[in-house]
Amino acid sequence: MKLFREFAQLSLLLVLAAACLHAELEPLPYHPSQPGYHDATLALGEYCLENKLYSEARRLCESVTGDNLERAREIITECEGKDDEYTSEAWGAYLDRVEGVNKRRAVGVEKAGQGAQQILQLDPDHVGANESMGRKWLDGLGWLSKASFEQYSKLVLNLDAETSKPDYDVSWEQPYVLVGEHFTLVTDLDWKRAFKYAGLLQRYHEIFFELLGDVIPQREAPNVVWCCKKSKTFVQFTTDIGYPMGETNGGMHVGTLQAVFINAERCDYVGRKNKAKDNLARTMYHECAHRLVEIGLRGRRGGWASYDLATTKEHAWIVESIAVVFEDLQISDSKYKLKGLEDQRTYTIKKYWAGKKGEVPKLKPIFAQGFSGFAAGEPISSVEKYALAGSVAWYCLFEKPDEYRKPYLHLLVDYYRTDTAHSDFKARFSVELEDFQTEWQEWVVDLK
Repeated sequence: MKLFREFAQLSLLLVLAAACLHAELEPLPYHPSQPGYHDATLALGEYCLENKLYSEARRLCESVTGDNLERAREIITECEGKDDEYTSEAWGAYLDRVEGVNKRRAVGVEKAGQGAQQILQLDPDHVGANESMGRKWLDGLGWLSKASFEQYSKLVLNLDAETSKPDYDVSWEQPYVLVGEHFTLVTDLDWKRAFKYAGLLQRYHEIFFELLGDVIPQREAPNVVWCCKKSKTFVQFTTDIGYPMGETNGGMHVGTLQAVFINAERCDYVGRKNKAKDNLARTMYHECAHRLVEIGLRGRRGGWASYDLATTKEHAWIVESIAVVFEDLQISDSKYKLKGLEDQRTYTIKKYWAGKKGEVPKLKPIFAQGFSGFAAGEPISSVEKYALAGSVAWYCLFEKPDEYRKPYLHLLVDYYRTDTAHSDFKARFSVELEDFQTEWQEWVVDLK
């Protein structure tokens, strides 16, 4: 019986792999109540078990029912007490498989005659569903409305092929659309600045994965940075697309749109006020870190799935921590230097925590905060929270990499999987949180 079951599971995997080689995908059952639906879920669980992605294997198998229930329970038992081993290769290949399954389930939805919205929940890039809604594909920007396609398609400049200034007066209605290998910059900045930042974003992508690419997969998609020269344009544009922001917002990553929005006027103002070298680049790097982490660790599960992150109940600090690490990246020619910790030291840590009257915050209440809790200014200010998050990340990644780099990055993966509760701090970091607090605290107030 066991040999037969293993043969059947292998056959299913081969069928799934073979289907991916054909342009015309075979449909899969798309609802858990349909016979055969759980076969593909179980196959994903088998993959995760084989690749030591135990938490994800358990999560998948907990949803399996019917004829696959016995094997699902066996997988759950095999995962008990085992630590995940996240690598970019294993996790990236898993996301590929998930998206392949969802594409075939979307075909099942299409065959059943259901609407485009239902199809796109499973396969955001489904050609027929997008076209039926009047959308057109534009390389670098993805699926656009007909009006947006007509606006931007004639403005596209490929950074690899074209470097000369376009012959028109730039405006938000007629911006520069600079398409690079990894990021697209849409902006009404003057040409010199636009070209500069478009190039910096490509270098930033390389540096990000040079430092973190062993755990965070590099997954390509239209990653668009919409950079408005004026605050009023920023407010109007974000309002028009349904994510209204104020004139004092410097920028934001919107996962549901797979895009970053930047208010250049505000960034420049804050930069002058704080005497920052290049606050516009700083803001882009911070927000683009969110983009690369989310698409790398969550994949394209459907735009609305980004809202799952708003339901998290702990460890929301880690989202901002990785962005703070990269926000003051200094790039020159082929060299670079991370200076985010120096800024936190100068403007926050030294001001609030160091010295005779300083008091370093406790990590425990901050680590216990989920999305909504971390966004509030309690029990410490938001400025201090960002400094705390960034300094903890820096400590784990660069100060004590042998001890804490892997646990930190694995916690980051688990947060984006919305499954942080299966292991406590000591199980992850091999140290009590109170002892970690002591060593981090001594380091953070004594930075040279």
